[in-house]
This record gives sequence, structure tokens and C-alpha cells, in this order.
Amino acid sequence: MTITEARPAPRAARDWQPGTPAQRARPAAPAAPVIDPQLSGELLAVAALALFSITVAAGYTRVFAGWQFLDDFIVLAVVGHGLGFVLRRLRVPGVLAVPVLAAALVWLIGYVFYRDSYSWLLPTNETLTLFQAEIDLVQQQFRGAVAPVIYGGGWDVLAAIGIGLTVVLSDTFAFRAFARAEALVPGGVLFVFIAALGYERSRIALTMLLIAAGVITTVALRAYHAPHRSSAIGRRRSPSAMILPAALGTAALVAVTAGVFGPRLPGADSEPIYETRGGDSGRVTNVVSPLVDIRSRLTNRSNSELFVVEADFESYWRLSALPRFDGTRWGLPERALTRADGELSTARSGATELRQTIRISNLGDKFVPTAADPIAASPQDGLRWNADSATLLKLDGELAPGDTYEIVSASPRFDLDALRAAGSTGVGDPIYLELPDDFPSSVGEIARQVTAGAATPYDVALTLQTWFRSEFDYSLEVQAGHGTNAIEGFLRDRVGYCEQFAGTYAAMMRTLGIPARVAVGFTPGTFDGTGYSVLGKNAHAWPEVWFSGLGWVPFEPTPGRGAPGAENYTNVPPEQDVSGVDPDAPRQQPADPDDINTPAPTTTVASSDDPDDPDAPAIPAGVDQTLGPTDDAAPPPEPPSFPWAIVVAIIAAIVLLLAPALIRRFRRHHEATDDAGAIALLWRRATDALGEVGVRTKSSLTPEEHAVAAAAKFPIAARPMRSLAEALTTVTFAPGPGVAATYFPDFDQPDRHAASRVADCELWCRQIERAVNESISPLVRVRRYFTRLG
Repeated sequence: MTITEARPAPRAARDWQPGTPAQRARPAAPAAPVIDPQLSGELLAVAALALFSITVAAGYTRVFAGWQFLDDFIVLAVVGHGLGFVLRRLRVPGVLAVPVLAAALVWLIGYVFYRDSYSWLLPTNETLTLFQAEIDLVQQQFRGAVAPVIYGGGWDVLAAIGIGLTVVLSDTFAFRAFARAEALVPGGVLFVFIAALGYERSRIALTMLLIAAGVITTVALRAYHAPHRSSAIGRRRSPSAMILPAALGTAALVAVTAGVFGPRLPGADSEPIYETRGGDSGRVTNVVSPLVDIRSRLTNRSNSELFVVEADFESYWRLSALPRFDGTRWGLPERALTRADGELSTARSGATELRQTIRISNLGDKFVPTAADPIAASPQDGLRWNADSATLLKLDGELAPGDTYEIVSASPRFDLDALRAAGSTGVGDPIYLELPDDFPSSVGEIARQVTAGAATPYDVALTLQTWFRSEFDYSLEVQAGHGTNAIEGFLRDRVGYCEQFAGTYAAMMRTLGIPARVAVGFTPGTFDGTGYSVLGKNAHAWPEVWFSGLGWVPFEPTPGRGAPGAENYTNVPPEQDVSGVDPDAPRQQPADPDDINTPAPTTTVASSDDPDDPDAPAIPAGVDQTLGPTDDAAPPPEPPSFPWAIVVAIIAAIVLLLAPALIRRFRRHHEATDDAGAIALLWRRATDALGEVGVRTKSSLTPEEHAVAAAAKFPIAARPMRSLAEALTTVTFAPGPGVAATYFPDFDQPDRHAASRVADCELWCRQIERAVNESISPLVRVRRYFTRLG
């Protein structure tokens, strides 16, 4: 007797039911609901990948202060991965699904951050304009940015784009290219990039969370892509039930181990080989404008003592007043300098004498701090003065620790009635009204709206000051910058620090035809019983407005700051950053003001502007005697152009990644014209994949013989390979309709099962490809993506 292996009947035979038509028509007993293991496995993998993306997004807490960003990024991650799942379930081909997913996330990012610019739920030209302006601002600030940065001003959009790219790439790798751990690479790269630029907040905790989420995601993807297996010992359990406890336990173990032992490894606390934080913004020397350095003093050197002032009473200590605005920065024009060997300024009516002894600790630079308005300084050697910008410079070298200067100032005092009666003409130099030709008209429109009810220049100045102090917030998370883009972003986000408050205030006053400039210096500092200790956190900028017959008058639009001696006309009491100051520390009270006309200098030196005067102090050789930018000075940075090279490179990379999928799509369309062609193509795909694990195709073998050989070489693919071989044999060698109808009554309706038959073959082919991908290296997997069939 010959025993042959029983083989499953063709699908048409398996679908045939015995009995009469009436018996076959009886309703069957309701079947218990069955959960598709393929669907549950994919849902678990999608949830794990979304968790990983959210963990990557949480890493932005090292860049932004607070957690207000996380809600937006969770929405991006959940919507992105959820939409990817829906597109796969709808069987949308990858070549179309990936662009659709990317476009949907672009729309969502625009809606989240530029909702007010949308019309009928679609972006407009205003949306693109806002996006371009914020990205330009971020480009200007990126090199010198120091975390934390504000969640706004373009940084929020840039971060969201990073999360969106991570979602698209990871979802595509995981479910379109059958990747496992490789799907974590985009998020891992973004996380490392964030860590390189961010500060130390939650460093260990975030890393532990990322490792745990990565382990869970890798296990979930591996289970989803592997052929279906169930437990062989004990009761049968689904793959999800088996892997979930193991994944959670492994993730917890690995994360805790990394968190405990990682920070204790040798060199973990060493200085970085290359410092990625802060760019060039930390330099405090060789600057044309002291305003460009102010954020560095406020953040990087906030608790560093810069100088000490022994004075009769407290004041703002001014370095310079900047009159030139070119759309990029407020700066100093080229002006002649004179020796500081006589009367520097003319005391204004009602001024109070203020004597100061200034001892340099760690200030650097060349700008000597003084109270307004300095009329005498000693020692004069090396000091130069420019009256237009109220700037006192040391030109024979930078200020060094221990340098001491005696300054006498005629501290101005202003009468409220005189300010109300004063006009704003007669400033002399038109530079105090100049704005760039391309300065946004919207800034002037806002200024006119805010000050619409103000009758006099003083009322305009006070109204604008009050608007800033009441409608805007102070934050050092905003990056350095006070150019046109920074002004627009500041007015839109309504948050910044003194650099933006002062620069924007002065520019808006100029749009109203009122002369204004930006003063840079320091708030009084902390009085220690003998003098004022001025720290980096006391760095400050404020606007000064011109009034006819009175001169330059300071105002204070920055919340939390207030100039001493100005409260009678600004309605703002003296304020400054007092963090870390003992509230019980002594505070010097202002001296009784004595009106003076011309205070006597502490050291009398004959005044002379004649360079040929033998009694004049010698000017060191090689010292430039002009103020402002010169040929040797670094020019202002050019506004960044649109990064076309980067855009072209990104498009080329996307085309390169999509090209294999497009080619396979074209091949399927032209070769799989019917069921037989489709199944034949799936067979070639399966045998091509098996070739990577050593199963070679021989033309002498039938499909079923090839399946037997494959089972011997690669057992894990035995079952789907056998089923695929039977399907190929059936469609290739099927009997004619008349003969088949004798055995299979339903065969005269071939379209009834055609779609299901091809779908089954697609499933078997994918199982074989997943099993092969599970067994080969990542490099071979990448090669297969670009070279595999179908």
C-alpha cells in the first residue's frame, strides 16, 4: 500500500458545503467574536511607536522651560501614527501614503501655531509669511542661542517640524520597510541633537524613559513582523499576551540599569570635547554694540560681579546710547572721539551731582559705565568721549580687573509739567528718526493704534510704556536679537527681555516721528553697605526719548525694571532683579538732591582737543579715534537667505528613498494584470526573499518541490511557502471550466473568490518576507529595500 501525504483541497473545494440547498441555507449558529491577531499586533506596535515618539518629544524640556509644549507634540505624535495606521488599513500604497501623512502633519502644524491665519481651515499667504519670518528669526538666533528658549518665536514651529519628521520616518520604516530597531533611529537622532543643544534639566530621567520606550517599541515591532507564533507550553496565548509582560519587564530593567550606572561611568561628568551650547554669544569683548552682548551677561554671567560702584546714591549705570538702527541691530555710528580731559557733558537744569568711584572686577570690553550725564572723569589716560552717544571708552586696552575710575555726573531730574509742555523737535541729527526702507509698516500701525488718544509727545511715550508693561511678559527664554524680524516676533508673541522691549519701543517711537535711541548699561546692583555690586544679571537696556529743551529722557517699558529718580514722570518705582539678594541687606537711601549747574571734576586737567598741544595726554599709537564700525570691525551679519541647498538635498533624499517603491509599484501594475500574474509576482517576491537566507531557486523544481526545499532550509517559512506554492499551482494548472464544474459547483463564478485568493497570497508573501527580514542584518535589510522585487 502506498501512503501519500494528504494535501489541502483547492480553495473552491474547501468552500463547497455538503447537503441540499435548503440545508445549506439554514442559518448557522452565531460564532464567537474573534479578534484578528494581525490587527491586535499592529495596534500594539503603533501604540508602542507613538509612545516612543512622545518620549522623544518630552526631551524638548531640555530646550524649553516648562512643559507647555508637550500637549502640542502629543497631538502630533498620536495623529501622525494614527493616520499612518488608517492609511495602511485602507491599503493605500506607500508611495501615496507617505506624502499624504507628511502633508497632513504640515497642515496640523500650521493649524496649531498659525490658526488665526487660516481661512476655511486652509493656510493662506499670511500663514506662509508668518512661517518665513519666524524661520528667518530662528536662523539668525540659532548660532548663539542658549537654552532654555521661549516656546514661541519660531522655536516652537521648528521643534514641531522635528517631531513631525520623526513620526513620518519612524512610521514609514516600521510598517512600510519592515524595520524594527531601525525605526527608532530618527527619534534617537533628534533626541541626541536636543541633548547636545539643551541644558541639564532631567537629563538622566529623560534618557531612562527613552531607553525604556525604545525597548518596548523594538519588542512590539519584532512581534508584529515575525510570523504568528503561540506558546507551546501551557495554555495557548497570543503573541501580544506573551510579549507585553516581557517587554515591560525588560524595559524597566534596562532603563533602571542605565540610569543607575550610566552617570557613574568614568568621564560621565567631564567637560565636553566640543561645546555645542551658546555658539559665539558668550564673548564679551570686541563688540561694536554693547547691546549684542546683553543676553550673555544676563544668562551666562548672571551671578558674576562685573564692577563695584561707590556712589552718593543709586542710578542706572550707562555704557552707551545707540542711535543707529539698520534693521538688523541698534549700533553706534562712526563718530569722532575726543579726549576725556575736560568737561564731558553740560549739566542740565535741575541736575543733581553724583560722584562715583567705579572699580572694575570682570567687565571686559572697552565701555566704561557711568551715571548720566558724566561731566568729568579721571584718570584721563586712554579715555575717549563721544557726546552724541554718551559713550566713555578706554582705547588703550580692555578694562581689566582693578581698573578704577572717578566719575562725576550731573544726574538729570525732570519736571512733569515741563515734559507735558515740551515738543520733540530740534534733535539735530536725523539719525535719531531713521528707519530702514523695508521696515514693516505693521509696526507703525500698531504704534498709532496704541497711542491714538495721546495728545503730546510725553503722553505718547508714557502710553506706549504702559502698554508694554501691562500687555507683555518678561522672559530670558527669548533668544538674543532686536532686528526687524525680532521686533515682529516680539509684537506677535508679546514676550521678551529688555533688548526687545527697548529696541521695539524706540523703533515704534520713530514711526510716530519722535526721536528715540536705545541706552545700554546696568541697573544699580546690590548695595553691600559701602558700594553697589553690579552683577551680570543687572545688565539692562532702556529707551531714551528726545524732548525739546530738555534733551534725552529715559523711559522704562520693561516689566520688573524701574529707573531710580524717574518715578515722578514714569510712574514706575525703582525695580531690578533681586533674586538671591538678602531682603534684610542694607540699602543706601538717595542723598538730598542739591541743584547744581556745573559740578567740579575730581581731577582738573587742562582741556584740549588740539592733537598738537604738548600738554595734551598722549594717544597710544595705533588707536582708532572714531566710534562705531570701522574697516577692521566685524560687519553686521548678513540676513540669512532661504536655504535652497538644504531644501534641494532633502527633496533629492526623499526621491531616492521613494524611487524603489515607485519602481515596484510600476512593476506590479504592468506584470500583475490578472490573478495568475499577481500570484506569480508574489511567488517571485517570496523566492527572492528566501534567497537571502540561502534558499536558491532551481528551474527544474515545481513550486511544491521548491516549498519542500525551502522548509528544509528555512523551517520558519514552511507553512506560508507551501500555501503560496499550492495557490500558484492551482492558478497555473487549473482544469477547464467544464471539467471543474463537475467537481466544484461554484467554479462557474471565478470572480467570487479571486480577490480573496490574491489577498491570501499577499499575506503569505509578507509573512515570508518578514521572517527573512527577521533573520538578516540591518545592512542587508537596507540593501533589500533598494533591490528586492515587487
